[in-house]
Amino acid sequence: MASYDDGKELEDRGATEDDLSYKADYSEHQDVIELLDKCQQADKDNRERVREAHLFLDKRDGQWEPYWWNSNESKPRYTFDMVNPIVDQVASEIEQSDYDIKVSPAGGDATKDIAIAYDGMIRNIEQMSNAKTVYAQCARNMVIGGMDGWRVVQKYVDDNSFDQDLAIEHIGNFVDRVWFDPAAENQDKSDSRYAFVLHAMAKDEYESRFPEGSGESVDDDREGEAYYDKAECIVVGEFLYLESEDRELVMMSNGQVHEVNEDFEKVVDDLAAIGVTEVKRRTRKKHYVCSRFFDAKDFLEDKKETVFCRIPVVPAYANFKIFENKTIYWGVVEKLLDPQRVMNYSVSREIEEGALAPRAKYWMTMAQASGHEKQLQTLNTNADPVQFYNVDPESPAVPQQQGGAQVNPGLSRISEAMRGIIGQTAGMFAANMGDNPGLQSGVAIKQLQDRGTNSTFKYSRSIEIAVAATGRLLKDAIPMVYDTERQVRILREDESYDMVPINQKVIDNATGEIVTVNDLQVGTYDVTCRAGPSFRNRQQETIEAITTLAQTDPSLMQIAGDLLLQNISTPAASQIAERKRIQMISAGLIPQSQMTEEELAEMQQKMAMQAQGQQAPDPAMLLAQAEQMKAQADMMKAQIDAQKVQNETLKIQLQAQNDQNDVVAQQAKTQVDVFNAQTNRIKAQVEAEKAGAVIDHTNIKAFGDQLDNQEKMTDMMDEQERKARMTMMSDAELMRIAGNG
Repeated sequence: MASYDDGKELEDRGATEDDLSYKADYSEHQDVIELLDKCQQADKDNRERVREAHLFLDKRDGQWEPYWWNSNESKPRYTFDMVNPIVDQVASEIEQSDYDIKVSPAGGDATKDIAIAYDGMIRNIEQMSNAKTVYAQCARNMVIGGMDGWRVVQKYVDDNSFDQDLAIEHIGNFVDRVWFDPAAENQDKSDSRYAFVLHAMAKDEYESRFPEGSGESVDDDREGEAYYDKAECIVVGEFLYLESEDRELVMMSNGQVHEVNEDFEKVVDDLAAIGVTEVKRRTRKKHYVCSRFFDAKDFLEDKKETVFCRIPVVPAYANFKIFENKTIYWGVVEKLLDPQRVMNYSVSREIEEGALAPRAKYWMTMAQASGHEKQLQTLNTNADPVQFYNVDPESPAVPQQQGGAQVNPGLSRISEAMRGIIGQTAGMFAANMGDNPGLQSGVAIKQLQDRGTNSTFKYSRSIEIAVAATGRLLKDAIPMVYDTERQVRILREDESYDMVPINQKVIDNATGEIVTVNDLQVGTYDVTCRAGPSFRNRQQETIEAITTLAQTDPSLMQIAGDLLLQNISTPAASQIAERKRIQMISAGLIPQSQMTEEELAEMQQKMAMQAQGQQAPDPAMLLAQAEQMKAQADMMKAQIDAQKVQNETLKIQLQAQNDQNDVVAQQAKTQVDVFNAQTNRIKAQVEAEKAGAVIDHTNIKAFGDQLDNQEKMTDMMDEQERKARMTMMSDAELMRIAGNG
């Protein structure tokens, strides 16, 4: 079964059998409460730094030290935010990437077709869950504080259905609500034995869902402070934990692995009858996740077994590492707190000193100022270009302006230095922000951009690790959720849909046995995640590449025109691409190995109808039939020539024609002339017989029959050519319509 590797991943990471068989007694409520407190205390320092990073950006006074903000109420306290643009830049680079989950066969009865079905189902789950938005929200929070995450849930399709689906949901306020096993060391926490998720419920919701509950909230880790309004909400804990049970596996001589259960016991005799015997057995652990809700006083419900074999909560950590047996992580903001605060302080002081610095003054005698007192009083606010003063014989010198005090130049140097430190610390240079203040060369700018990209790649990699973990969760859970015969929707990479049957029982015509089509319960599969440009960007790159090649080699349009048209994002392009593909199939330009089942079936049907003279009036097929008739006529001509009878010399030499249909018509006329020559030959043979020559009358009759058939085929070919020329569109016409669309 698909869950055979439930414990394999733990083993691959070096876990011992004791680790795999770990099981604690979680039946006591107090033990769970103490376990939650243990998780909170183990990660308390990290969580405080995460909260500080968010408050730094979100609070009005967040970018100031609390002491300086509170002790300088009467002074300028300006914020010159350079951190938010950096966060926006890094988060935007992550959002521009697509995270493509790929499933590939790994063993057992795994097949490529089922792997493709897995891909489509996971892609559909992501779209229905609006997973791109979930990943984007998580990415921004991770860039800010160093951590965020989401969860995978199982839910009913709708209120009136018994079918269930899987979904990806963002966990708001992840820093206060989610706590993992402190012993887990994997960045995606896939080795966690347990985890906690706290839910803030309105009182009426709590009372409706848990009528026997005490109504007392579970405490969080924050001293004297909570992220919820205690008067309006009740915080309930959800405890997710692993349990395991032993199961026996047997390997058969045909390489298949079966779990020893009732189903296996039913088929073991049948397998033995066909020579399949048991090779070896082993016992291994089956892991599954249980869930249980609780409040501050007691459990609120019995444990429930889920469809997951690992904790279905996925964190995304930035700058993740293990140091001194402790998990450490941080985001962009943490390293920028101090330089941003210093810059805010220095610039504010610079502005303050500039505002309070003495202004430049004019020094003059009373006699020079006499009569101009009002003008001099408004000297700093008056824009008049001419100022007057009196000439004082006792002091003939012109009034002089005395400079005011200079603003502390050290403050300017500090603020400027902080700007550079912020960019370098974040790994974001002016080139990454779209600036080129130094008018540097393109090569220099590219080098700076590469440095910035390399420094931010780790954040994109963190999301990639989390998405890959999500893919593994979904791959393991899909066979458990979609365990019945049903039609499921798969989503292709180009966002087109298809309905695929799974777990469908059919009769094998070769053996007469009942087999399962797209059986999700068999085989093992690997899951990887690839981050790269979005599909639309890759589509545009494909168009440009094919167009360039088509300009170099025009014949490429004949063999790959449908691929080019499929990638053109215009309203009519898909229909034109379909017509072009039909044309290429009729012309034999697409191998059968690249045709869909529907295309193969349609082609075979048309060939059968052609053989019965019931051909549908398809323009492409009309032309194909004309070409086929021409080939048959050429073959019959060769048979007649083999009788070593001299035919008349061809009277008309075919001229080179640009129009292919005209060439076909001219060839048909030439063949008619050949047939006429054969008629004259047969008539000559008849006259020779009358003259006494010995002629085989049987051969004459055969030649006559051939002649009649050829004349009929020639007439049919002429009609088919006429219809084809009237209805068939050229490649140029197709491309012209695509361009207009």
